[in-house]
Amino acid sequence: MEIKVHKLKSTMELLKPVVPKKPSVKAIACIALGNGKAIGTDLETMVIANLPEAKEEMLLPFAAVSEMLKYVSSMDTVKIELKGKMVSLAWEGGSASYPTEDYANFPALQDMQIRADSQLDGDALIAAMADALPYVAGAPGKGGTSRPVLEGETLILGNPVEVAAGDGFRMTHQVLGLSYPLEEKLIIPAHSVAVLEHIFQKTPRTPPSTADTLVKAITAKRMLRVSLMGENKLRVDFGTSASVIVNLIDGKPPEWLKLVPTGEPIMQSQIFALHFEAAVKRVRDIAKEGSGIVRLEFINGRLKVSAKGGDQEISSTIDTMLTQGESKRVGINQSYLLDFLSGKQGIMTLSIYTDNGPVVFEYSKSPRVLIMPMQVQWADTPPAEEPAADIKEDVKSESGDDTESDSENSAETAEAETEPVAEE
Repeated sequence: MEIKVHKLKSTMELLKPVVPKKPSVKAIACIALGNGKAIGTDLETMVIANLPEAKEEMLLPFAAVSEMLKYVSSMDTVKIELKGKMVSLAWEGGSASYPTEDYANFPALQDMQIRADSQLDGDALIAAMADALPYVAGAPGKGGTSRPVLEGETLILGNPVEVAAGDGFRMTHQVLGLSYPLEEKLIIPAHSVAVLEHIFQKTPRTPPSTADTLVKAITAKRMLRVSLMGENKLRVDFGTSASVIVNLIDGKPPEWLKLVPTGEPIMQSQIFALHFEAAVKRVRDIAKEGSGIVRLEFINGRLKVSAKGGDQEISSTIDTMLTQGESKRVGINQSYLLDFLSGKQGIMTLSIYTDNGPVVFEYSKSPRVLIMPMQVQWADTPPAEEPAADIKEDVKSESGDDTESDSENSAETAEAETEPVAEE
């Protein structure tokens, strides 16, 4: 096959997130070329890029070839041939050859029955999934947990489409203005969500055929075809450029929607996010010495942000834009709080619905975030007999051992996952 170097580079960049550096199967350290396609997979997620130049079937060693292409002009044309157990590349002024694997050892692209499919607004769907990614227990950089259902995002299909995720102490939830012809709950692995976001950013927007003006072409929604295949696979087609096939996590997702408070909050406050973030940063160093707790006290329209650690104590008071309801105080993990406030510049809303329930944070069009409060010993109250609840205690699966009722939840459940709720 002959192909422009810049096109080969962009194709390999597209497939990069699914090519493992330490593969369990040698063949998947390569990308498969042939039948007009280039394919990469890590056995969890498969990316298929349309590549008309790829006619001959062969496996291209990914790491070696991508490193070599860094030093080849993007304007050159490279000729790629399979010669026995070697794959050779030649371009004007140079050549290279590498040992390769048998094409038959690469995971085959299986034909599976499509149970349902529909066009969805990719701008809304991918943005919502990307926003939820930091709250997944198995998000990149967090490591795994003992409960796989927490290691992915829950995509709730139907009317409306919803996205939810949580790590046991925090969760996020967003309702999208989209609908799908089949009602079903899917658990998409965190890494697969990152791959979907990567492909969405790297593939071109294809203007709809009905866009008869430049303005309509630029402002048109980017539609993706979302298909359910077989028993546990999700396929997303990015126009004619690429497709992603995801192996879904087995099991029924937690009952996220039961955790979202309803009704009227007993206290709600609107706060300028930049002022709130600055106040938390002032106290965070001492908070780290006190189990990471930041204390929030809402009194007479003002917010006191404080922390205690050892013999040290610090506080910072800011005005709120508007506070309604009862005067409340609550302890929040400083890291979780700063994660939410990061990058926000306008007015955010903090709501408390019950004394021991999650604190609800909202900002503009971002998804709603729930953070469980931390156990705090206030100076004017006796020690609490019971530790603060954990979102994980309420995150129960719909089947198996996780079907116990909310009233039977215990701290043992929380301890099975990550560190327990901090106490002070």
